[in-house]
Amino acid sequence: MSSLIWTEGEIRMVARIGLFLSYLMRPNSVKIGLFLGAITILSGIINALFSVNFLKLFTGEIFSAAEVLRLSYAFTLIFAGYVILLLVLLHALVTLLRNDNFKANAKKPKVQLIILISFIIAFFIARAFVVLLDIPLNPAFQLSFKGYRIHHFFYGISLLIIGGWLGHTNYGNRIMDISAVLYGGGLGLVTDEFGLLLTFGDYWSSQSYVFFLIFSLVLLLLLLLETYKLVNAKSISIEALQPPLRTDRGT
Repeated sequence: MSSLIWTEGEIRMVARIGLFLSYLMRPNSVKIGLFLGAITILSGIINALFSVNFLKLFTGEIFSAAEVLRLSYAFTLIFAGYVILLLVLLHALVTLLRNDNFKANAKKPKVQLIILISFIIAFFIARAFVVLLDIPLNPAFQLSFKGYRIHHFFYGISLLIIGGWLGHTNYGNRIMDISAVLYGGGLGLVTDEFGLLLTFGDYWSSQSYVFFLIFSLVLLLLLLLETYKLVNAKSISIEALQPPLRTDRGT
């Protein structure tokens, strides 16, 4: 077999990815959280495929929340595991962006981080409001106008409009942060009632959770990409001071 050669560009790309992952995985809590989230998701998949509820031996009545959320036990496990992974990665990204090496140039990923955090908070606050207050049984908590009930996706659309408009006016960093909060919060409120909109009235439809997974995953991937670019730019500036690299891949 002929000898294969790592090009200098390939070596540096691998080094940059490794550097990014090393910063991301630096807190020990991130490693633990990723493990717990992965185990929870795997347990949900096993439950869905084989109807094995072995995790109930350890969780007791914790996942009786599935009944409150009108979700299957397996989907609740998968959703809970994903949320654990999401929050752990957010913690890792916040830690990375606060690093002195990147803080000064972290404006763009910071805005994306605010949007994602606001999205998550708004979604869960809206859902918790409905669950805890049981709105269908408490008309006092319903806002109506001339006989029409005002769902909170209307507030979400309003926040999206205001946040989007502010984001395009470029009034400064503080206004940009406010627009990010409004935009993410508005998206969260709208996503919370996606099931209601798609099923013409079923608030508890699982579509809302599915779209939360999709939107949050897209926002997270965009944030990870932008943060990688930030770390990559820093590593390139360091590499410029180093001599060229070249080595064998092996035989």
